[in-house]
Amino acid sequence: MLFTGLERLVLRYAEAMTDTPPNVTDDLVAGLLSHFTEAQAVELTAVIAVENQRSRINAAFGLTSQGFHDHCAGSSARSHRAEPDGP
Repeated sequence: MLFTGLERLVLRYAEAMTDTPPNVTDDLVAGLLSHFTEAQAVELTAVIAVENQRSRINAAFGLTSQGFHDHCAGSSARSHRAEPDGP
């Protein structure tokens, strides 16, 4: 397994925050709060928001990838989009 259950939960949260419009549900937040304190959840939310803002600023200015990923040994272009946990 590439990611732990908690890591997949955090990735789902980040993706839900990144959706336009955002798609964060009460259940998703409750899941986070079962692993993190409220302060930790606020910090996680702030970090995700800053990265989203940085990405949108880059897009607005037409800034693109510098190609570092293309030169990494063993890099893969496949997506690692988090999938919901099973039933």
